[in-house]
Amino acid sequence: MVFTAAQMQERFLLALSAAAVLATAGHAQPAPQAPAGQAANATVTAAAPKYATKDIERAFAFIDSNKDGKLSREEASGFRGVARHFDEADANKDNTLSREEFHSALNGERSR
Repeated sequence: MVFTAAQMQERFLLALSAAAVLATAGHAQPAPQAPAGQAANATVTAAAPKYATKDIERAFAFIDSNKDGKLSREEASGFRGVARHFDEADANKDNTLSREEFHSALNGERSR
């Protein structure tokens, strides 16, 4: 597949964005406090994902240089944020990041 310069730049920026998000993944956010007058045990709604699935897929595809459907340490090494948080994102400790693990890390979720 041949990419134009603009497509390469777009993909590169998307991958860098993914790396930046991975760099902040795992840093827990404090639970929101209930407004005065509301019960302390009120149900807290889940936060919306930080990134759309299609954007995560595009970043994953860009980083996955050999197109085997998983990210190796070698592939991640070109993206500082991904490389730095590789072990945190690798939930099953198989030394690769699956699409699910990558998605979960980017959106601050636990892998299923």
